[in-house]
Amino acid sequence: MPAMSAFPPEAPSAARRIALPSPFRLQAGGVLLGAEVAVETYGQLAPQRDNAILLFTGLSASAHAHSHAGDPSPGWWEAMIGPGRAIDTDRWYVISVNSLGSCFGSTGPGSINPATGRAYGAQFPELRVEDIARASQAAVDALGVERLAATIGASLGGMTVLAHAVCFPGKSRALVSISGALAPTAAAIATRSLQREILGSALRSGADAATVQQAMRWARKIGILSYVGTDLLEQRFARHQSEPFAGHPSGTEFEVESWLEHVAQKFVRQFEPWSYWVISRAMDLFDFGAHGACPDGDSVVHAHGPSDVARAAAFLDVERALVVGVEEDLLFPVTQQRSVASVLRAAGIDTDYVELSSPYGHDAFLSEEHLFTPVLATFLGGSAAASPPPRRPARDTASRG
Repeated sequence: MPAMSAFPPEAPSAARRIALPSPFRLQAGGVLLGAEVAVETYGQLAPQRDNAILLFTGLSASAHAHSHAGDPSPGWWEAMIGPGRAIDTDRWYVISVNSLGSCFGSTGPGSINPATGRAYGAQFPELRVEDIARASQAAVDALGVERLAATIGASLGGMTVLAHAVCFPGKSRALVSISGALAPTAAAIATRSLQREILGSALRSGADAATVQQAMRWARKIGILSYVGTDLLEQRFARHQSEPFAGHPSGTEFEVESWLEHVAQKFVRQFEPWSYWVISRAMDLFDFGAHGACPDGDSVVHAHGPSDVARAAAFLDVERALVVGVEEDLLFPVTQQRSVASVLRAAGIDTDYVELSSPYGHDAFLSEEHLFTPVLATFLGGSAAASPPPRRPARDTASRG
């Protein structure tokens, strides 16, 4: 069985830093001075500069998606990128960007605020998914790529793909959104808001490092339970006890408790608490349908007015799209993926919709490469290495959404 989940790398990647335009103005009105993003690239840019793929990450990933000479450690999407793989680096030039607001080389709350000489922390300006897309496009511009062959992203990255498409019409010929959404569900917002409430109460109270770390562990455990399918937890752990008489108030310690604590402790050692808070909030604020709400341009209005996805989709200039959902995904349910595909089709975009089944739920894109490899390879027209077909035949169920 593959690993239960993929988590941030053991250390920040050996990525290059690309400076953003300064000042870099954020969607909600804030400004960053001297900001930068961390970028890794794989493969070779063609002489025509027409083979670049921009890869957006999930909430907690660095730019290190694949191993390379500067950092031979496995990347977070190691099995999907490389010669002969789904994203074939013999053909494609892959640009992986650590999200603005993160803590693996890109400017975020843990970075030094030039105005104060101290880390931003709670003073980091409000971040939006659109800002992550805009910062990543600035990196693409700096690399001399005028038009992308495709943008690809999963989870937060799946939303960032949509934000990029509406903010930069015509900048990419194709897009791939995996387990993303036009906007988060109320359940997803509630889940992340509880995480932020736990973490924010410790951060804002001036608590010591140990208390903040404890809050971070609790918040992350809630997040993990929204990523991994319940069937998988039952298969892996059931009611097995690692220490039947562990001295706990209940007198027992279940294996699932030990696993949760292990992965949460690992995350705490690697991720900056305010980055977790800021990016999580950006995900909740994302609303594809808010684009174009004002007649004088592509402005995003987060008010109580109705969202209009058709109005926003009118901005899109993409030739082809692939939308992938996982039936067991609790955080980004397949109804959201069907909606994304329907909106793209209604906008006249040639759109493939694939629905997979995996007990890994939202984490499937990280753990189930045998499911995702043929899907991405077919869409990209690559020559991925032979791999088993999806456990369940891919089904186009957009009409059910």
